[in-house]
Order: sequence, then structure tokens, then C-alpha cells
Amino acid sequence: MPAKIPDHIYQMYDSNDLRRTMFFRKNTTNEILFKGYYNNVNGPIVSVTTDELYLMAAECNVRLNKIQEGMGYLNNLLVKRWKAGTYVPIVANSQAEALNIILKERRKELLIRGLRWSDLKRYNRDGANITLTRTINGQTYTLPPNDLRYAIAIPEDIITLTGMPQNPR
Repeated sequence: MPAKIPDHIYQMYDSNDLRRTMFFRKNTTNEILFKGYYNNVNGPIVSVTTDELYLMAAECNVRLNKIQEGMGYLNNLLVKRWKAGTYVPIVANSQAEALNIILKERRKELLIRGLRWSDLKRYNRDGANITLTRTINGQTYTLPPNDLRYAIAIPEDIITLTGMPQNPR
């Protein structure tokens, strides 16, 4: 079953951004569904892809204060994501601005790849202070930055086999 995508995520994509039509479709009740897998298998990618490498190179360069180089990697990726002749290269005037742009594009490009959780842990470790809040069946759940619940439990058979302590949660 395709994943339902919140409208605020869908609205992040410009009308000239090819990912808007390649990644999503609407069902009969107008819900936005993810359809953007790279292959004919209806499942996520489980290896590093070229787009992820471009985003890593962009982010690393910007973190090293090589803003133009970082934005160059980002623009080389994004020009292929927009309708021909509509892409205008993105320019950033500061490290913070460039990083903000790259991390937003990372979220858009790597949707449904299983990377957001580790990204959030990394961003919060670095001071982003992102809080997750979800309401399910009228009950609101909140996960504050750097909460121990970000740790993934080690499988019990590994704990039993090795005697290592479980991740604090």
C-alpha cells in the first residue's frame, strides 16, 4: 500500500519540480500518495544512490564553509529534477542559509528512504531542536530533541548472545 503523504510535504515541491509528479499521485479521495520508487519493485531503496551522494557532498562542503562548492553540488542535482529550461540555480549568501537549503532539499529528495530518523537524530545532536508531534486517534505523542526514545532497541537475541546492555530508552 502506498504511503500517504501530508499536504505540507507535497506543497514543498514547486510546480516545475518533476519530483512532484514523479513521486506522488492522488487517490480517489484526493489524498496524496507516494509512488516514487526507482524500480518496478514497490519498495524503498536500500543502498546509497547518486542523489544522496550529491546531497552529502553539498552538505559536507557547506559545513567546511565551502559554500559555492556545496551549492554547486546541489545545483548539479536539482537541474535534473526540474522541467527543462525552468531551473534557476540557487545561491546562498551564508553558511547557515546554504545549509538550510540543502537540508530542505535532502528531505524532499530522500523521502521514504528510511533516512529521516537518523537525519533528525544528527540535526538535533547539532542543536536543531526539532520536536516531533503526532496525533493518532485523538492522542498526541511528542518526541523532544535528543530524547532517549530516539535510540533503536537492540534485538533481544543479540542482547542474550553478547550480554551487551540494551540501549537506554
